Amino acid sequence: MSSIVSRRGILGATATLAGAIVAACAGPGSTGGGAGGAKTGKIVELRAHARAGSEKDGYVKNVDAFNKAYEGRYHATYEGLGDDYYTPLQTAIAGGTVGDVHYAHTSNIKYQEFAVKSVAIPIDSYIAKDKKFNLNDWNQRAQETMKVVDNKVYGLPIRGQVSWLFLYWNKDILKKAGVPEPTPNWTHDDLIANAKKLLGGQFGSDFYPIIHNQSGSFEQMVANIRRFGGEFFAETVGGGKKSALDSNQSLQAVKFYADNIKNGLFAPRTLGPTEFGNGRGAFFFGRLAGERATVANAAKSAFEWTFDIVPKGPTGKRGGYLSIDMSQVNAASKDRDGAWELLKWVTNKDSGVNLALQPEGSLTPGFRKDVYCDDRLLNDSRFPKTAMKSNCDNIEQPDTYVFPANFRLTQPGAVQEILNKYINDIFDGKQDATPAIMKQMSTEVQQVLDQPRL
Repeated sequence: MSSIVSRRGILGATATLAGAIVAACAGPGSTGGGAGGAKTGKIVELRAHARAGSEKDGYVKNVDAFNKAYEGRYHATYEGLGDDYYTPLQTAIAGGTVGDVHYAHTSNIKYQEFAVKSVAIPIDSYIAKDKKFNLNDWNQRAQETMKVVDNKVYGLPIRGQVSWLFLYWNKDILKKAGVPEPTPNWTHDDLIANAKKLLGGQFGSDFYPIIHNQSGSFEQMVANIRRFGGEFFAETVGGGKKSALDSNQSLQAVKFYADNIKNGLFAPRTLGPTEFGNGRGAFFFGRLAGERATVANAAKSAFEWTFDIVPKGPTGKRGGYLSIDMSQVNAASKDRDGAWELLKWVTNKDSGVNLALQPEGSLTPGFRKDVYCDDRLLNDSRFPKTAMKSNCDNIEQPDTYVFPANFRLTQPGAVQEILNKYINDIFDGKQDATPAIMKQMSTEVQQVLDQPRL
Protein backbone atom coordinates (compact mmCIF):
# COMPACT_ATOMS: atom_id res chain seq x y z
CA MET A 1 0.00 0.00 0.00
CA SER A 2 2.88 2.37 0.75
CA SER A 3 3.91 2.38 -2.89
CA ILE A 4 0.63 4.02 -3.92
CA VAL A 5 0.34 6.55 -1.13
CA SER A 6 1.21 10.12 -2.09
CA ARG A 7 4.12 12.00 -0.55
CA ARG A 8 1.69 13.97 1.55
CA GLY A 9 -0.07 10.77 2.47
CA ILE A 10 3.26 9.46 3.78
CA LEU A 11 3.81 12.68 5.70
CA GLY A 12 0.29 12.35 7.04
CA ALA A 13 1.03 8.79 8.13
CA THR A 14 4.09 10.08 9.99
CA ALA A 15 1.90 12.67 11.68
CA THR A 16 -0.55 9.90 12.56
CA LEU A 17 2.18 7.92 14.30
CA ALA A 18 3.33 11.00 16.16
CA GLY A 19 -0.24 11.71 17.20
CA ALA A 20 -0.62 8.17 18.50
CA ILE A 21 2.56 8.49 20.58
CA VAL A 22 1.37 11.79 22.04
CA ALA A 23 -1.99 10.24 22.88
CA ALA A 24 -0.31 7.27 24.57
CA CYS A 25 1.95 9.54 26.61
CA ALA A 26 -0.98 11.68 27.72
CA GLY A 27 -2.54 8.76 29.57
CA PRO A 28 -6.12 7.62 29.93
CA GLY A 29 -7.23 10.65 31.89
CA SER A 30 -6.31 13.21 29.21
CA THR A 31 -9.01 15.34 27.58
CA GLY A 32 -9.33 17.03 24.23
CA GLY A 33 -11.61 19.59 22.67
CA GLY A 34 -12.62 19.82 19.04
CA ALA A 35 -15.78 20.44 17.06
CA GLY A 36 -17.45 17.46 18.69
CA GLY A 37 -16.83 18.68 22.25
CA ALA A 38 -14.45 17.50 24.96
CA LYS A 39 -13.55 13.80 25.02
CA THR A 40 -11.42 11.58 27.18
CA GLY A 41 -9.30 8.63 26.21
CA LYS A 42 -7.49 7.57 23.06
CA ILE A 43 -7.56 9.70 19.92
CA VAL A 44 -9.44 7.92 17.11
CA GLU A 45 -7.34 7.53 13.98
CA LEU A 46 -9.15 7.86 10.65
CA ARG A 47 -7.97 7.39 7.06
CA ALA A 48 -9.41 8.95 3.92
CA HIS A 49 -8.81 7.96 0.28
CA ALA A 50 -9.04 10.19 -2.79
CA ARG A 51 -7.15 10.56 -6.08
CA ALA A 52 -3.57 11.68 -5.55
CA GLY A 53 -3.40 13.63 -8.80
CA SER A 54 -6.78 15.33 -8.67
CA GLU A 55 -7.51 16.10 -5.03
CA LYS A 56 -4.20 16.15 -3.20
CA ASP A 57 -3.71 19.84 -2.37
CA GLY A 58 -7.28 20.69 -1.49
CA TYR A 59 -7.83 17.41 0.31
CA VAL A 60 -4.71 17.83 2.43
CA LYS A 61 -5.86 21.31 3.40
CA ASN A 62 -9.31 19.97 4.31
CA VAL A 63 -7.98 17.09 6.39
CA ASP A 64 -5.57 19.43 8.19
CA ALA A 65 -8.51 21.67 9.07
CA PHE A 66 -10.49 18.68 10.33
CA ASN A 67 -7.61 17.63 12.57
CA LYS A 68 -7.36 21.11 14.03
CA ALA A 69 -11.10 21.29 14.70
CA TYR A 70 -11.21 17.83 16.28
CA GLU A 71 -7.85 17.96 18.05
CA GLY A 72 -7.79 15.54 20.96
CA ARG A 73 -10.72 13.51 19.62
CA TYR A 74 -10.01 12.47 16.01
CA HIS A 75 -6.97 12.50 13.79
CA ALA A 76 -7.35 11.87 10.07
CA THR A 77 -4.74 10.93 7.49
CA TYR A 78 -5.21 11.56 3.78
CA GLU A 79 -3.95 8.69 1.63
CA GLY A 80 -3.94 9.73 -2.01
CA LEU A 81 -4.08 6.82 -4.42
CA GLY A 82 -2.58 7.02 -7.90
CA ASP A 83 -4.28 8.22 -11.07
CA ASP A 84 -5.53 4.66 -11.56
CA TYR A 85 -7.41 5.25 -8.33
CA TYR A 86 -9.85 2.35 -8.34
CA THR A 87 -7.26 -0.39 -8.84
CA PRO A 88 -5.36 0.33 -5.60
CA LEU A 89 -8.61 1.18 -3.81
CA GLN A 90 -10.18 -2.16 -4.68
CA THR A 91 -6.94 -3.94 -3.80
CA ALA A 92 -7.09 -2.30 -0.36
CA ILE A 93 -10.77 -3.25 -0.01
CA ALA A 94 -10.04 -6.88 -0.89
CA GLY A 95 -6.99 -6.99 1.38
CA GLY A 96 -8.71 -5.44 4.38
CA THR A 97 -6.41 -2.40 4.43
CA VAL A 98 -8.90 0.20 3.21
CA GLY A 99 -9.52 3.40 5.15
CA ASP A 100 -12.65 4.88 6.71
CA VAL A 101 -13.79 7.28 3.98
CA HIS A 102 -13.30 6.87 0.24
CA TYR A 103 -14.02 8.81 -2.97
CA ALA A 104 -16.48 7.33 -5.50
CA HIS A 105 -17.83 8.64 -8.80
CA THR A 106 -21.40 8.41 -9.98
CA SER A 107 -20.33 8.86 -13.62
CA ASN A 108 -18.65 5.44 -13.67
CA ILE A 109 -21.23 4.00 -11.20
CA LYS A 110 -18.64 3.11 -8.57
CA TYR A 111 -20.90 4.94 -6.10
CA GLN A 112 -23.71 2.49 -6.86
CA GLU A 113 -21.40 -0.52 -7.11
CA PHE A 114 -19.88 0.12 -3.69
CA ALA A 115 -23.39 0.46 -2.26
CA VAL A 116 -24.85 -2.77 -3.66
CA LYS A 117 -21.69 -4.72 -2.79
CA SER A 118 -21.84 -3.43 0.83
CA VAL A 119 -18.47 -1.70 0.53
CA ALA A 120 -20.14 1.55 1.58
CA ILE A 121 -22.78 1.92 4.29
CA PRO A 122 -26.10 3.79 4.06
CA ILE A 123 -25.92 6.96 6.11
CA ASP A 124 -29.64 7.80 6.39
CA SER A 125 -29.63 7.14 10.15
CA TYR A 126 -26.74 9.57 10.66
CA ILE A 127 -28.52 12.22 8.58
CA ALA A 128 -31.72 11.76 10.57
CA LYS A 129 -30.16 12.13 14.02
CA ASP A 130 -27.50 14.77 13.31
CA LYS A 131 -29.14 18.09 14.16
CA LYS A 132 -26.19 20.07 12.80
CA PHE A 133 -26.42 18.48 9.35
CA ASN A 134 -28.65 19.86 6.60
CA LEU A 135 -29.22 17.76 3.48
CA ASN A 136 -30.69 20.83 1.80
CA ASP A 137 -27.21 22.30 1.51
CA TRP A 138 -27.34 20.37 -1.77
CA ASN A 139 -29.98 21.01 -4.42
CA GLN A 140 -32.74 18.61 -5.34
CA ARG A 141 -30.88 17.05 -8.27
CA ALA A 142 -27.93 16.26 -6.03
CA GLN A 143 -30.21 14.73 -3.41
CA GLU A 144 -31.86 12.57 -6.05
CA THR A 145 -28.43 11.39 -7.16
CA MET A 146 -27.49 10.47 -3.60
CA LYS A 147 -30.56 8.20 -3.46
CA VAL A 148 -30.17 6.28 -6.73
CA VAL A 149 -29.65 2.97 -4.88
CA ASP A 150 -32.93 1.81 -3.33
CA ASN A 151 -33.76 5.39 -2.27
CA LYS A 152 -31.05 5.28 0.41
CA VAL A 153 -28.16 7.70 0.85
CA TYR A 154 -24.78 6.00 0.47
CA GLY A 155 -22.58 9.09 0.38
CA LEU A 156 -22.36 12.88 0.15
CA PRO A 157 -21.29 15.01 -2.84
CA ILE A 158 -17.68 16.04 -2.54
CA ARG A 159 -17.55 17.54 -6.03
CA GLY A 160 -19.87 17.92 -8.98
CA GLN A 161 -20.64 19.70 -12.22
CA VAL A 162 -22.69 19.64 -15.37
CA SER A 163 -19.92 18.13 -17.47
CA TRP A 164 -18.71 18.78 -21.03
CA LEU A 165 -20.39 22.17 -21.13
CA PHE A 166 -17.51 24.60 -21.73
CA LEU A 167 -15.59 26.08 -24.63
CA TYR A 168 -12.00 27.30 -24.16
CA TRP A 169 -10.31 29.52 -26.73
CA ASN A 170 -6.92 31.02 -27.55
CA LYS A 171 -7.52 34.76 -27.62
CA ASP A 172 -4.21 35.49 -29.35
CA ILE A 173 -4.86 33.16 -32.28
CA LEU A 174 -8.37 34.51 -32.82
CA LYS A 175 -7.11 38.08 -32.74
CA LYS A 176 -4.32 37.32 -35.21
CA ALA A 177 -6.76 35.66 -37.61
CA GLY A 178 -9.41 38.35 -37.25
CA VAL A 179 -11.90 35.86 -35.81
CA PRO A 180 -14.36 37.20 -33.22
CA GLU A 181 -14.39 35.72 -29.75
CA PRO A 182 -17.34 33.45 -28.93
CA THR A 183 -20.35 34.68 -26.99
CA PRO A 184 -22.99 32.66 -25.10
CA ASN A 185 -25.30 33.30 -28.07
CA TRP A 186 -23.10 31.40 -30.50
CA THR A 187 -24.49 28.29 -32.15
CA HIS A 188 -22.70 25.26 -33.58
CA ASP A 189 -22.98 26.94 -36.97
CA ASP A 190 -21.19 30.03 -35.64
CA LEU A 191 -18.42 27.90 -34.19
CA ILE A 192 -17.93 25.94 -37.40
CA ALA A 193 -18.07 29.02 -39.65
CA ASN A 194 -15.44 30.85 -37.62
CA ALA A 195 -13.26 27.77 -37.20
CA LYS A 196 -13.11 27.41 -41.00
CA LYS A 197 -11.40 30.80 -41.15
CA LEU A 198 -8.45 29.22 -39.33
CA LEU A 199 -7.80 26.58 -41.98
CA GLY A 200 -5.10 27.05 -44.60
CA GLY A 201 -1.88 26.32 -42.75
CA GLN A 202 -1.21 29.80 -41.38
CA PHE A 203 -0.64 28.34 -37.91
CA GLY A 204 1.37 25.28 -38.95
CA SER A 205 0.78 21.84 -40.40
CA ASP A 206 0.00 20.29 -37.00
CA PHE A 207 -2.64 22.91 -36.12
CA TYR A 208 -6.36 22.15 -35.84
CA PRO A 209 -9.01 24.85 -35.41
CA ILE A 210 -10.93 22.81 -32.81
CA ILE A 211 -9.52 20.36 -30.26
CA HIS A 212 -12.16 18.32 -28.44
CA ASN A 213 -10.62 15.21 -26.81
CA GLN A 214 -13.91 13.34 -27.27
CA SER A 215 -14.22 9.56 -27.27
CA GLY A 216 -16.75 6.86 -26.63
CA SER A 217 -16.97 7.88 -22.97
CA PHE A 218 -20.52 7.24 -21.73
CA GLU A 219 -20.99 10.64 -20.14
CA GLN A 220 -19.55 12.44 -23.17
CA MET A 221 -21.93 10.50 -25.39
CA VAL A 222 -24.88 11.54 -23.23
CA ALA A 223 -23.82 15.20 -23.43
CA ASN A 224 -23.16 15.11 -27.18
CA ILE A 225 -26.51 13.52 -28.01
CA ARG A 226 -28.26 16.13 -25.86
CA ARG A 227 -26.66 18.89 -27.94
CA PHE A 228 -28.75 17.60 -30.82
CA GLY A 229 -31.97 17.30 -28.83
CA GLY A 230 -31.75 13.58 -28.12
CA GLU A 231 -31.06 11.29 -25.19
CA PHE A 232 -28.91 8.20 -24.62
CA PHE A 233 -31.86 6.37 -23.05
CA ALA A 234 -35.60 6.62 -23.55
CA GLU A 235 -35.57 7.63 -19.87
CA THR A 236 -34.29 11.19 -19.39
CA VAL A 237 -33.60 11.08 -15.64
CA GLY A 238 -32.12 8.35 -13.47
CA GLY A 239 -31.85 4.71 -14.43
CA GLY A 240 -32.10 3.98 -18.14
CA LYS A 241 -33.67 0.73 -19.33
CA LYS A 242 -34.11 1.35 -23.06
CA SER A 243 -31.37 2.48 -25.45
CA ALA A 244 -32.07 5.43 -27.78
CA LEU A 245 -28.73 5.22 -29.60
CA ASP A 246 -30.46 4.39 -32.89
CA SER A 247 -32.25 7.77 -32.97
CA ASN A 248 -31.61 10.43 -35.61
CA GLN A 249 -30.26 12.74 -32.89
CA SER A 250 -27.68 10.15 -31.83
CA LEU A 251 -26.57 9.70 -35.43
CA GLN A 252 -26.29 13.48 -35.89
CA ALA A 253 -24.16 13.80 -32.77
CA VAL A 254 -21.70 11.13 -33.82
CA LYS A 255 -21.51 12.43 -37.40
CA PHE A 256 -20.84 15.95 -36.11
CA TYR A 257 -17.51 14.78 -34.74
CA ALA A 258 -16.71 12.12 -37.35
CA ASP A 259 -17.28 14.42 -40.33
CA ASN A 260 -15.35 17.35 -38.86
CA ILE A 261 -12.44 15.13 -37.83
CA LYS A 262 -12.35 13.77 -41.37
CA ASN A 263 -12.30 17.25 -42.94
CA GLY A 264 -9.54 18.48 -40.62
CA LEU A 265 -11.63 21.07 -38.78
CA PHE A 266 -11.56 18.97 -35.62
CA ALA A 267 -8.37 17.43 -34.25
CA PRO A 268 -7.97 13.68 -33.81
CA ARG A 269 -9.82 12.61 -30.66
CA THR A 270 -6.58 11.93 -28.73
CA LEU A 271 -5.48 15.58 -28.69
CA GLY A 272 -6.38 17.39 -25.49
CA PRO A 273 -5.42 20.13 -23.02
CA THR A 274 -1.68 19.67 -23.53
CA GLU A 275 -1.97 20.30 -27.28
CA PHE A 276 -4.32 23.23 -26.73
CA GLY A 277 -1.78 24.64 -24.27
CA ASN A 278 0.95 24.18 -26.88
CA GLY A 279 -0.97 26.32 -29.36
CA ARG A 280 -2.05 23.51 -31.65
CA GLY A 281 -5.70 24.55 -31.53
CA ALA A 282 -7.75 27.74 -31.32
CA PHE A 283 -10.80 26.23 -29.61
CA PHE A 284 -11.11 23.46 -27.03
CA PHE A 285 -14.71 22.31 -27.32
CA GLY A 286 -17.09 20.46 -25.01
CA ARG A 287 -14.87 20.46 -21.97
CA LEU A 288 -14.95 20.75 -18.17
CA ALA A 289 -14.58 24.01 -16.28
CA GLY A 290 -12.59 21.95 -13.77
CA GLU A 291 -9.87 21.50 -16.40
CA ARG A 292 -8.90 25.16 -16.16
CA ALA A 293 -5.80 24.49 -14.05
CA THR A 294 -4.66 21.81 -16.49
CA VAL A 295 -5.08 24.27 -19.36
CA ALA A 296 -3.34 27.03 -17.42
CA ASN A 297 -0.38 24.83 -16.53
CA ALA A 298 -0.10 23.63 -20.13
CA ALA A 299 -0.30 27.11 -21.66
CA LYS A 300 1.72 28.82 -18.92
CA SER A 301 2.08 32.41 -20.15
CA ALA A 302 2.48 31.59 -23.84
CA PHE A 303 -0.85 33.14 -24.81
CA GLU A 304 -4.02 34.64 -23.39
CA TRP A 305 -7.02 32.33 -23.12
CA THR A 306 -10.41 32.08 -21.47
CA PHE A 307 -13.53 29.89 -21.38
CA ASP A 308 -17.32 30.16 -21.33
CA ILE A 309 -20.39 28.03 -21.95
CA VAL A 310 -20.47 26.00 -25.18
CA PRO A 311 -22.46 27.18 -28.20
CA LYS A 312 -26.03 26.04 -28.66
CA GLY A 313 -26.73 22.98 -30.73
CA PRO A 314 -29.26 22.77 -33.62
CA THR A 315 -32.23 22.52 -31.24
CA GLY A 316 -31.02 25.29 -28.92
CA LYS A 317 -29.65 22.89 -26.33
CA ARG A 318 -26.05 23.10 -25.19
CA GLY A 319 -25.83 19.53 -23.91
CA GLY A 320 -24.31 18.35 -20.65
CA TYR A 321 -24.21 15.52 -18.16
CA LEU A 322 -24.78 15.88 -14.42
CA SER A 323 -21.72 14.29 -12.84
CA ILE A 324 -21.46 14.25 -9.05
CA ASP A 325 -18.51 12.72 -7.24
CA MET A 326 -19.29 11.31 -3.82
CA SER A 327 -17.44 10.45 -0.66
CA GLN A 328 -18.62 7.41 1.28
CA VAL A 329 -18.15 5.77 4.67
CA ASN A 330 -16.45 2.44 4.13
CA ALA A 331 -18.13 -0.56 5.77
CA ALA A 332 -14.74 -1.66 7.09
CA SER A 333 -14.38 1.46 9.25
CA LYS A 334 -13.78 0.60 12.89
CA ASP A 335 -15.26 3.93 14.00
CA ARG A 336 -18.22 4.82 11.83
CA ASP A 337 -19.19 7.76 14.03
CA GLY A 338 -15.78 9.28 13.45
CA ALA A 339 -15.97 8.45 9.73
CA TRP A 340 -19.32 10.29 9.57
CA GLU A 341 -17.73 13.39 11.10
CA LEU A 342 -14.88 13.22 8.58
CA LEU A 343 -17.32 12.67 5.70
CA LYS A 344 -19.30 15.75 6.69
CA TRP A 345 -16.12 17.79 6.91
CA VAL A 346 -14.65 16.92 3.52
CA THR A 347 -18.00 17.71 1.88
CA ASN A 348 -18.71 21.01 3.66
CA LYS A 349 -18.61 24.48 2.11
CA ASP A 350 -15.01 25.42 2.81
CA SER A 351 -13.76 22.00 1.72
CA GLY A 352 -15.59 22.40 -1.58
CA VAL A 353 -14.01 25.80 -2.12
CA ASN A 354 -10.52 24.52 -1.27
CA LEU A 355 -10.77 21.82 -3.94
CA ALA A 356 -11.60 24.47 -6.53
CA LEU A 357 -8.63 26.64 -5.51
CA GLN A 358 -5.95 23.97 -5.93
CA PRO A 359 -2.86 24.88 -7.98
CA GLU A 360 -3.29 21.81 -10.20
CA GLY A 361 -5.42 18.73 -10.72
CA SER A 362 -9.19 18.96 -10.98
CA LEU A 363 -10.69 22.30 -9.91
CA THR A 364 -14.27 21.04 -9.86
CA PRO A 365 -15.90 22.58 -6.75
CA GLY A 366 -18.11 20.97 -4.18
CA PHE A 367 -21.56 20.67 -5.76
CA ARG A 368 -23.26 23.34 -3.66
CA LYS A 369 -24.55 26.76 -4.66
CA ASP A 370 -22.74 28.38 -1.73
CA VAL A 371 -19.50 26.90 -3.09
CA TYR A 372 -19.89 27.48 -6.82
CA CYS A 373 -20.67 31.16 -6.40
CA ASP A 374 -18.44 31.83 -3.40
CA ASP A 375 -16.49 35.10 -3.75
CA ARG A 376 -13.23 33.20 -3.39
CA LEU A 377 -13.98 31.35 -6.62
CA LEU A 378 -15.53 34.26 -8.49
CA ASN A 379 -12.43 36.33 -7.70
CA ASP A 380 -9.83 33.63 -8.34
CA SER A 381 -7.13 35.84 -9.88
CA ARG A 382 -5.76 33.04 -12.06
CA PHE A 383 -8.79 33.15 -14.35
CA PRO A 384 -10.93 35.82 -16.02
CA LYS A 385 -13.92 36.90 -13.94
CA THR A 386 -16.27 36.31 -16.86
CA ALA A 387 -15.08 32.71 -17.03
CA MET A 388 -15.58 32.18 -13.31
CA LYS A 389 -19.07 33.67 -13.55
CA SER A 390 -19.89 31.09 -16.24
CA ASN A 391 -18.56 28.44 -13.86
CA CYS A 392 -20.87 29.79 -11.12
CA ASP A 393 -23.83 29.54 -13.48
CA ASN A 394 -22.99 25.92 -14.29
CA ILE A 395 -24.67 24.60 -11.16
CA GLU A 396 -28.03 25.86 -12.48
CA GLN A 397 -27.77 24.11 -15.86
CA PRO A 398 -30.74 21.75 -16.34
CA ASP A 399 -28.99 18.60 -17.58
CA THR A 400 -29.72 15.47 -15.56
CA TYR A 401 -27.94 12.40 -14.27
CA VAL A 402 -28.68 9.18 -16.16
CA PHE A 403 -27.09 5.74 -15.93
CA PRO A 404 -27.81 2.12 -16.85
CA ALA A 405 -30.55 1.08 -14.42
CA ASN A 406 -28.85 -2.27 -13.80
CA PHE A 407 -25.50 -0.52 -13.06
CA ARG A 408 -23.75 -2.39 -15.90
CA LEU A 409 -21.47 0.31 -17.28
CA THR A 410 -17.78 -0.37 -16.67
CA GLN A 411 -17.59 -4.15 -16.32
CA PRO A 412 -16.16 -6.30 -19.16
CA GLY A 413 -18.74 -6.54 -21.91
CA ALA A 414 -20.91 -3.77 -20.41
CA VAL A 415 -22.08 -0.48 -21.95
CA GLN A 416 -18.75 1.39 -21.90
CA GLU A 417 -16.90 -1.40 -23.69
CA ILE A 418 -19.50 -1.39 -26.47
CA LEU A 419 -19.24 2.38 -26.89
CA ASN A 420 -15.45 2.18 -27.08
CA LYS A 421 -15.66 -0.45 -29.79
CA TYR A 422 -17.95 1.56 -32.06
CA ILE A 423 -17.42 5.26 -31.36
CA ASN A 424 -13.64 5.27 -31.23
CA ASP A 425 -13.45 3.40 -34.53
CA ILE A 426 -15.84 5.92 -36.09
CA PHE A 427 -13.88 8.90 -34.79
CA ASP A 428 -10.62 7.29 -35.94
CA GLY A 429 -12.03 6.86 -39.46
CA LYS A 430 -12.06 3.06 -39.35
CA GLN A 431 -15.78 2.88 -40.02
CA ASP A 432 -18.53 5.30 -41.02
CA ALA A 433 -21.34 6.58 -38.85
CA THR A 434 -24.40 5.10 -40.52
CA PRO A 435 -27.92 4.30 -39.34
CA ALA A 436 -27.07 0.61 -39.58
CA ILE A 437 -23.97 0.96 -37.38
CA MET A 438 -25.86 3.02 -34.80
CA LYS A 439 -28.65 0.44 -34.78
CA GLN A 440 -26.14 -2.36 -34.26
CA MET A 441 -24.49 -0.50 -31.38
CA SER A 442 -27.87 0.27 -29.82
CA THR A 443 -28.89 -3.39 -30.04
CA GLU A 444 -25.75 -4.49 -28.21
CA VAL A 445 -26.26 -1.84 -25.52
CA GLN A 446 -29.87 -2.96 -25.11
CA GLN A 447 -28.73 -6.54 -24.58
CA VAL A 448 -26.68 -5.30 -21.63
CA LEU A 449 -29.56 -3.21 -20.28
CA ASP A 450 -31.81 -6.29 -20.34
CA GLN A 451 -29.55 -8.11 -17.89
CA PRO A 452 -30.37 -8.18 -14.14
CA ARG A 453 -29.04 -5.53 -11.77
CA LEU A 454 -25.65 -6.05 -10.20
